[in-house]
Amino acid sequence: MSANELSIIHKDLSYTSSKNPLQKLDLYLPQPLTSTEIEYHPPILIIIHGGAWRTGDKNEFTKLGRELSQICAIAIVNYRLTTKGTPEIKNPSHVQDVAAAISWVSLHAEEYGYNNDRIYLIGNSAGAFICGQLVLDPEYFNVYDPNLLGKIRGVIGIEGIYDLINLLESYPKYIEFVEPAFGNDKNVLKSVSPQYISSNAKIPPYLIIHSLEDELVGIDQSKNYLEHIKNSGAENFEIETSLKGKHDEIMQTNELIQRITEFIINQESKEDSWNQVVEIAMRAINFPIF
Repeated sequence: MSANELSIIHKDLSYTSSKNPLQKLDLYLPQPLTSTEIEYHPPILIIIHGGAWRTGDKNEFTKLGRELSQICAIAIVNYRLTTKGTPEIKNPSHVQDVAAAISWVSLHAEEYGYNNDRIYLIGNSAGAFICGQLVLDPEYFNVYDPNLLGKIRGVIGIEGIYDLINLLESYPKYIEFVEPAFGNDKNVLKSVSPQYISSNAKIPPYLIIHSLEDELVGIDQSKNYLEHIKNSGAENFEIETSLKGKHDEIMQTNELIQRITEFIINQESKEDSWNQVVEIAMRAINFPIF
């Protein structure tokens, strides 16, 4: 049976009252388990695309959604972009949209059959930046629910941007997309960068993935950010640099899907009530049983 046949897909769900076509998300849900008496309410993984805050679309990750929905629910989020046609869309519009989407996902868990208390975030490039903003600054979530940050059980940043100051020092030409979205005030660029956000909140388990073949963002972004979250009190964190692929190519690799799956299952298997369900999910995708 193909991954497509294993998925229940809901396209273009609005997560705000706005009719803006970019304020929508897609849900990819696993088929209900019928061969077991275990009631299965899977965790949900929310994917935030990259694209330098000016491009990118949820439809780029349909393969990722279909494959990962074999073991958990998936939401792939669009958010408003800073383009020549929409210069008014600037930080914090992007991160506010994603916070709204995560709140919507939490509120609609019962309707779609997943667990709203076990949410995972995965961000690619600028999407990893947004993930960092969200988990290090609880105010984005507190607008909707002061308990929402506590429902985030893990974060995966892939080929991430975390430090706009360092980014522009390494790649001065990137000012062409940084300035429209954030301006050019260095104090502002520093204040919004996850690398410099101080947090008193508990940081969820973190997996940072960065290919050494990335041609657009340097590995120092990920290594420095790892040190920052470590120094900010994170207790569970790791960096993965063995995966192959260029900046965008890595998102389409089977190796990435396997590594994400491993991270999710490792986190879920720590929950006693999930042990049997995790084993069922593992066998469904021929994943090695620990």
